[in-house]
Amino acid sequence: MSVSPNTQAILLLTAHFAKARKDAVKPLTPKEWGRFALWLKEKSLTPEQLMNGRLGELLNGWSDKTVTLERIEGLMDRGSALALAMEKWLRAGLWVMTRSDPDYPIRLKQRLRTDSPAVLFGCGNRALLNGGGLAVVGSRNATEQDLA
Repeated sequence: MSVSPNTQAILLLTAHFAKARKDAVKPLTPKEWGRFALWLKEKSLTPEQLMNGRLGELLNGWSDKTVTLERIEGLMDRGSALALAMEKWLRAGLWVMTRSDPDYPIRLKQRLRTDSPAVLFGCGNRALLNGGGLAVVGSRNATEQDLA
C-alpha cells in the first residue's frame, strides 16, 4: 500500500519517525499543524505542493512564532527517514492516514475541526473508523521491554 504525496507531506511535517535526537527538528504539534493547515487552505495550497522545494516562494506571507520557515524546511528534508519508517510500518501491517485522506473519520473532523489529529496509525479495517464507535487501547505504564 502506498501513500499519496499529500499524505507524505503531512507525515513529514507532523510525524516522528524514530527516537528523536536532541538537536532534531520537532514535528508540528496538532495545534501548530491546525494553524498551518488552515493557512495553506486559505492560500489554496496543498501540503504536497511543499514537496517541490520552493518553500520560500510558496510560504511567502506565512508568519508564526513557533512554526518558522526554517523549521518547515527542516521537516520537509526528512524524506529518507520517512521512507524507512513507512517500510517498517507497512511490513508490520500498519496503515497510516491523514486528515486529507477520504476515509479519515468524519466525526473527528466535525467535532475537533482543526484540532483533529493530522495522522492516524492503525491496523485492520480502516473503514470501521467511520462506523458507530471507536476504542483506543493502550498501557499507561508500559515497560521498556513492552515498548520494544
